[in-house]
Amino acid sequence: MPSRHSESPPNDEEIPQAPPKPHTPTASPFLSQPSTPRVLHRQVWQIAMPAVVTMLLQTVNGLMDMFFVGHLPTGREALAATGIGGSVIFLMISLAMGVAAGTMALVARFTGAQQPENCRYATGQSLTLSIIVGSVMGVILYFGRDALCGVLLNSKSDTIAPALCSQFLGMAITATIPIFLINVLQSAFRGVGDTRTPLVITSAMIGVHILCNWLFIYGNMGFPRMEVRGAGLAFAISQYLGTALFFVALVRLAPLGDVLKKQYLALSKEWVVRILRIGVPASVQNLVRVSSMMTFNAMLARVPEGAAAVAALQIGMRTEALAFMPGFGYSVAASALVGQSLGAKLPDRAERYAWTANLQAIIVMSLMAVFFYTFANPIAAIFASDAMVRKLGVDYLHINAFCEPFLATAMVLTGALQGAGDTVRPTYITIFTMLILRTIVANILMFHLHLHTHGAWLTMATTTISGGVLTFIWFKMGRWKSIKV
Repeated sequence: MPSRHSESPPNDEEIPQAPPKPHTPTASPFLSQPSTPRVLHRQVWQIAMPAVVTMLLQTVNGLMDMFFVGHLPTGREALAATGIGGSVIFLMISLAMGVAAGTMALVARFTGAQQPENCRYATGQSLTLSIIVGSVMGVILYFGRDALCGVLLNSKSDTIAPALCSQFLGMAITATIPIFLINVLQSAFRGVGDTRTPLVITSAMIGVHILCNWLFIYGNMGFPRMEVRGAGLAFAISQYLGTALFFVALVRLAPLGDVLKKQYLALSKEWVVRILRIGVPASVQNLVRVSSMMTFNAMLARVPEGAAAVAALQIGMRTEALAFMPGFGYSVAASALVGQSLGAKLPDRAERYAWTANLQAIIVMSLMAVFFYTFANPIAAIFASDAMVRKLGVDYLHINAFCEPFLATAMVLTGALQGAGDTVRPTYITIFTMLILRTIVANILMFHLHLHTHGAWLTMATTTISGGVLTFIWFKMGRWKSIKV
């Protein structure tokens, strides 16, 4: 997508807008306070911490999934199947996050500019878009899941995992529309600076998800034993619950309470273009990440360790999420505060928010990296009884622990850029590091130098470091300050 899409938005007079209303409920309480370092750190922490806890809870939820599935009789194959199935689910989440990126940037910008009517338009239009796109994606993936699982888990020595993966997705994909709605609603809440409501709702979703895993995977309390299929059903139930709770909370949120009125939900070409100018590059960026990981999984399935390597990757990534999910929380804080600051025409304050969030993320993620490096062996032992899977998982954690500061920088500054409406340049960086560089390095290390799984982990480290450095350079140039949304 040409870069001009993020720099040449439609003229304001082409888009239905309400005039600015000073002293409205959407006026950001953060921007009325002094911009001393202590205040900035406290404000970043105030927004980031609920988002960090939310992401950590989701990480624990993923680890619990692995715990339940990893102790099934099919063990290794079940882990590989749900890992790949989870990648497909994240494909849908990535598309939803693209629409949500437009929601976040616009709602945050209008909050800073004190324009509540436009906050409602941005949210309502995004909800309608999410239903349309979610419906199309759900149908495509549901009927194509068998072929997709066969491609991603193609291994001559393993015919069980593809079938299990299809069983998991057959249940999980039924929640496609709720996945899209939840992402948009989370972004709207965060755009106005509310990260506590998503935390409360996510907590309820995770509690139900874990309970349903226990009920349906093993067939407890009289429920049928569904094993991997039960894991997919548990996920779907939790998504429907979360959607219902978000809508209940939405009508009580002052700036957005009337957003379900027809005037906000009925699609407007001008608003759709405005949202997608930000959202499409963000979706492409997320799709590149997911497709890259799916391709990477397929490459792992072809090394001598086969399904053990794929299973170890799931253990490594979900354990590492204890570090990078806090980074996502700080990314949310940077996105909201940068967007609000630019809406209030305070670009220097926006930059200071971004660097403050980045510093805190580096500290937190580095501490978490020390933890999972030190306890790599017992962590791997918890989630896999297979000796080969444990060995490969430990190797993953030891190598990727050193990349966390770079991952923190990439995540937080990308969030800051999204808050400013600049989603094109981060997409270019993602394409280069995750598709071009990763493919080249992986082929050299894994197959030409015959490092196999160890080479795969080194490849991931190389691309993570490169992404952090390139994102830092682009953000430092400061061109994002002049982008209009």
